[in-house]
Amino acid sequence: MLHITWKSAVPIAITSTGLALLMQACGGGDDAHAQAAAAPDSIQGLWQSSVTLKNCESDAALGGFRGLTIFNQGGTASADNNQPSAIKGPAMGYWSRSGAGAYAVDLRFWRYAADGTPAGQQRLTRTITLGADGKTLTSTITTQALDAADTVVQQACGAETGVKIG
Repeated sequence: MLHITWKSAVPIAITSTGLALLMQACGGGDDAHAQAAAAPDSIQGLWQSSVTLKNCESDAALGGFRGLTIFNQGGTASADNNQPSAIKGPAMGYWSRSGAGAYAVDLRFWRYAADGTPAGQQRLTRTITLGADGKTLTSTITTQALDAADTVVQQACGAETGVKIG
């Protein structure tokens, strides 16, 4: 027969209470379950876009491209496009909500000269507005070519339209 005394019960009670508090502090309570069940932000997921670029001062057309962007939970983003990979790397950055259906995005990628040597970075900022359906977007874009010292050497503006995939 098991005989429990105060001497043996107190350490068990303290250990059990400590474990319960530790679980609560680490997210083991009801709040953690409510957060996990929260609906993802509408922008999260994979988007395919078409972008047109122009000279910001003269409005002269500079061309365009198609791209893919993944907006991750927590505010990170990664993107790539159909431009030759020999002159640029994949874009990485972050997004944040700036209003109802509105988002600010800041991406950067490495640029390379024709001979493959590093030429600096490209900074791409996007101001996105989601369509009412949550499956389309439009945005205005500003892109800056930065040299190795992060000095702006060229700038372009643009417009984007996109659709959510999946």
